[in-house]
Amino acid sequence: MTWLDMVLTGYMAAFGLRLLLPSAGPFSDSPILRGLYAATEPVLRPIRRIVMRGEPRTDWSPLIAVLLLMVLRGGLSAALSGESASTGVAGSVLDATRVAIYVLSVLFLGVFFISIDTPFGYSQIGHMMYTLSSPFLAPIRLLFPGKRRGADPAPLLGIVLLGGGHGLLLFEFSAYLPDMSPLPMGQSILLSLVDLLDTLLDVLFVVILVRALVSWFNPDPSTPMFQALILYSDPILAPIQRIMPSNIGIDFSPLVAILVLLFFQSSVLPLLLRI
Repeated sequence: MTWLDMVLTGYMAAFGLRLLLPSAGPFSDSPILRGLYAATEPVLRPIRRIVMRGEPRTDWSPLIAVLLLMVLRGGLSAALSGESASTGVAGSVLDATRVAIYVLSVLFLGVFFISIDTPFGYSQIGHMMYTLSSPFLAPIRLLFPGKRRGADPAPLLGIVLLGGGHGLLLFEFSAYLPDMSPLPMGQSILLSLVDLLDTLLDVLFVVILVRALVSWFNPDPSTPMFQALILYSDPILAPIQRIMPSNIGIDFSPLVAILVLLFFQSSVLPLLLRI
């Protein structure tokens, strides 16, 4: 079930991207968008023919595909574990929501880094990240408008709202899932926020480590993958490099950054759980 679960989760993420990127097509300028279209269109085309008659203004077929995959994943999980179908579907919905919250949080963190003028913020990958996040962050920016220049608080508020919403979801679902012990609502929200922060620190750890390893091979700075590494890691490494410049040709900033991240995960996050 592990490999099948990974495939279904990956397809749910791909359909979610299709919902947020309706411009993806076979003739898109970005190879990422062309690949996304090629991977998802064979499934979405029959859904449009069967479920969505006519020409609606918004293409909801990716959302329908995500819901169908949730039900399929939950049904398979229930059949293999001997649980009821409703329990399996509820667990599938919770897992899919968790993955979506993690992905959106990483996206929002990148948009925040773009607002503080991280390198490649105005590149193709930076523009795509900003476009993906706009439907979610636009209402927050209306309520909490930031400065035209400088750090944008909306992505950070979005991360907090995602963590809080996930905590509320865990609190509600704990009554239906037998493997979850019920927690008070406040503790459930705090646990979810700390877990989300821990996940973001894990992502930054991996990004900094990969950048340090890749930099030995002189990668092409025009590739979207390397630009994403710089976009996420430079706001962490640049302040350390100003304090500890590499005068002897060796850059110790990745090592220092990794140690700081590990300190936060091992010492600071456990203190937050005691609040």
